[in-house]
Amino acid sequence: MNQPTELPPTDLLLLERIASKDRASFDLFVTRMERLVYSTVYKVLNDRQDTEDVSQEVFFQVWQKAGLYNAQRGKPTTWVATMARNRAIDKIRHKQRQSRLLDGYTDKMLPLELDNVDSSDLLDAKECGAEVRSAVMQLSTEQRQAIELAYFKGLTQSEIAGQLNQPLGTVKARIRRGMVKLRERVVPALQSEAD
Repeated sequence: MNQPTELPPTDLLLLERIASKDRASFDLFVTRMERLVYSTVYKVLNDRQDTEDVSQEVFFQVWQKAGLYNAQRGKPTTWVATMARNRAIDKIRHKQRQSRLLDGYTDKMLPLELDNVDSSDLLDAKECGAEVRSAVMQLSTEQRQAIELAYFKGLTQSEIAGQLNQPLGTVKARIRRGMVKLRERVVPALQSEAD
C-alpha cells in the first residue's frame, strides 16, 4: 500500500512558522525566495555587493516581521518583493544623502577663488576637509542629519524639528552633541598636523 506523500509547506505556512521563530522554515523560505529578492534588488541597485547586502537585510526583516504579514494584502511573494524593492530604494537614498553630505563638507572646506591661493594652503584645506569628513561620518545618523540641515541647508532648529518630526529639544541636543564630538575629534587632529 502506497503511503501518501506529504506536500511541501506553502509560503503562507512557512511565514506562520517563521513568526514562531522556526529556523528550518526560515531556511526553506529563503531558498524559495532568494532569486526573487536578489533580482528585485539588483534591478534597482545594479551593484552586486550592495545587492547581496540588501538581500540579507530583507531576509533579516522577514525573520523579524513574519508575524506582520497579512494574507489579505497580497501573496507572500508580493510582500517579499515589495520589501526588497523598498530596501533597495532606501539604500539608494542613503548613498545619495552620504554623497551630498560629503560634497557639502568638501565645498565648505575648499576656498572658492583659487587664483591667489598657495598650493600648500590648498593642500592644507583638503587635509582639513578630509579630517572633518572623517569625523562627520563617525557621528550617529541622527546627529549627522541635524547638522547637515542646520549648516548646509541653512534651516533653523525649529525648521529642522518640523522637517524631522522631532521635538525641538531633541534636535538642539543632537546638534550640540554632534558639534562637541566634531570639536573633540577635529581640533586635536588639526593641532597635531600644525606641529
